[in-house]
Amino acid sequence: MEEYQHLQVIVPGKLVYLGPIRRDLAAVYQRWMNDLEVSRTLTAHWRVPFTVEDEVEWFEQARRDPTRRVFTIYERPDDRPVGNAELFGIDFAVGSAEVGIVIGERSVWGRGYATEALTLLLDFGFTVLGLHHIWLRSYAANERARAVYDRVGFREVGRLRQATKIGPYRDDIVIMDILASEFQSPVLAAKLRLPGSTP
Repeated sequence: MEEYQHLQVIVPGKLVYLGPIRRDLAAVYQRWMNDLEVSRTLTAHWRVPFTVEDEVEWFEQARRDPTRRVFTIYERPDDRPVGNAELFGIDFAVGSAEVGIVIGERSVWGRGYATEALTLLLDFGFTVLGLHHIWLRSYAANERARAVYDRVGFREVGRLRQATKIGPYRDDIVIMDILASEFQSPVLAAKLRLPGSTP
């Protein structure tokens, strides 16, 4: 698979790849978070408006936190940043982490980028970090996100009823998870030449 030399490709995909978060993209991250159509699906909507300084602070915190692995999602083939994905609250002793993902560029919604990026993130978590259990929280009304999670292999394991709200509207928080045994590495097992992988 072709890789780009001018940016560090960490997990390569066909439509997108996961690469490093970058301080020089703070204004891009800020624009995504201040777009209410984007941030309404995240807990971040409570903090709007965001400043560039807020995003620089987020970058520095993410860079230093050993329990987080945060990536920018880059579109192929032009290397345009289109979103972020992360594993956080990583417990290496237990082998568990929570996942978060956002496609900040609304112009690319519906192209399968979120599905591939989330699959690549799980590949990193299970194959590289050796995690056993990855889980997420999502708003029940976010049907597009639910379709992505279902396609990737997450299963609903419970919900917190009416546990969040946007304005006066309350919504359930859906809890979903996936185990390493339920996931097959699409990229990294072969790339790392792990036993049982297809070259």
